[in-house]
Amino acid sequence: MSTQTRTEPARWFSGRACLIALQRHADARGTLMPLDFDALPFAPGRCFTVSDAPAGTVRGGHAHRRGQQLLICVQGRIDVDMRHGDDRARAVLEPNGSGLLIGPLVWATQRYLLPDSVLLVLASDPFDPTSYVEDAAHR
Repeated sequence: MSTQTRTEPARWFSGRACLIALQRHADARGTLMPLDFDALPFAPGRCFTVSDAPAGTVRGGHAHRRGQQLLICVQGRIDVDMRHGDDRARAVLEPNGSGLLIGPLVWATQRYLLPDSVLLVLASDPFDPTSYVEDAAHR
């Protein structure tokens, strides 16, 4: 299993998953992270956040048949385990200006490592439970 952190450019599964750099502007007033939708690799169809997950909580545990998702750690630290076929990879997300782009058929779980972790997800498609792949063959 490969593991890469925020300082290493990363692509997995022939580009089906990759870290992408996001802009951050920090000064004494705080940090601004703009997300210009035109600059993203897809047009977001929905967005959601996951927060208040106790440390150690695991979420996800599925792939999507179609569509893409961009996972951004807004606060805390989140470990993402991915699988495509027999290949596995891991990325650690921190609020550092990198997002994890996950494409179709990449199975993923997110483990919330700190109690204050917040995940922002931009999805290319609206919610569709028939798009989920949750069977054991993808784990």
